Amino acid sequence: MGNYGAYIWTAYSLTAIVMLSLLVTTLHRLRKNQAELEELQHLRESAGQGNNKKETARP
Repeated sequence: MGNYGAYIWTAYSLTAIVMLSLLVTTLHRLRKNQAELEELQHLRESAGQGNNKKETARP
């Protein structure tokens, strides 16, 4: 690597930090969205128990 070793390892390290932070952020948002979806599905099921109509797809 010669005289460029410090630059190269710094660039690799910063890239790894950014990639890991993107992974952590994505997984955190995924878990949050899944919990919200489960809550909404539970609310929909509990609201749907009062009436026995089949719901139609909405555009």
